[in-house]
Amino acid sequence: MTLEIRWHCRQGTRTIDNRDHAGIGIRGDAVLAIVLDGSTSGSASGDFAPEIARSMVDWFVTATEQVTADALIAQLRMTHAVLAMEFRTDSASYALLHFEATRPALVLHAGDCLVGRHAEDGRIAWLIQPHTLANPLLPVAIESLAKDPARHRLTRSFRSKRFISPDLNSFQLDDGPLLLATDGFWAELDPHQQVDFIERRVGMVEHDRDDCGALSILRGKSGSGIELIDADAAPSFYLRSQANLRR
Repeated sequence: MTLEIRWHCRQGTRTIDNRDHAGIGIRGDAVLAIVLDGSTSGSASGDFAPEIARSMVDWFVTATEQVTADALIAQLRMTHAVLAMEFRTDSASYALLHFEATRPALVLHAGDCLVGRHAEDGRIAWLIQPHTLANPLLPVAIESLAKDPARHRLTRSFRSKRFISPDLNSFQLDDGPLLLATDGFWAELDPHQQVDFIERRVGMVEHDRDDCGALSILRGKSGSGIELIDADAAPSFYLRSQANLRR
């Protein structure tokens, strides 16, 4: 299986540190990808998010058992138990994706990070809904959610005070890019700006802008190898693989 991985991340102006982080674990033909957005309210949420990513990726790469939804949730719960002792008032949204070459992909998420399919024309079909007070009961179009101030109030996330089980979804893979993104991407950038951001046609950070992160994963039809593009994003990106990595 061939993978092309791109992590695009831009720090905003609402915190002194970047709180959008991503991690990739690769084990044979299986991949675990996670994108996290640390809360702006927790003083150490910017450190909390990468610790979650590192914990999940390290477990995945070194584990020997079959990875199922139950195993992923159990490891999220274990990660919470370990980190909650150090991060007592912090939280993060996350979207976690696991897929293998011949099986449907699993998506676990809590908060306002989303997973979508990215078409060549720039259109993104979002596959899940965020957990916010703007859509507490029924699905709402992402374009409408982006304009609703209530979306900033989350009903679910990875919270240090107590573990909250994520939502679980599954879908068949295709040969188009998958996109895992924080709300700084899907809610604060319009469709044209999203394309510019992914293609690195982005200028200076505007006033009062949230951190913005988007992880793109493109699976090739044949061959074997991993290509990490835009490696300058490394401070907010964690990669661990059992295979050889070429840059």
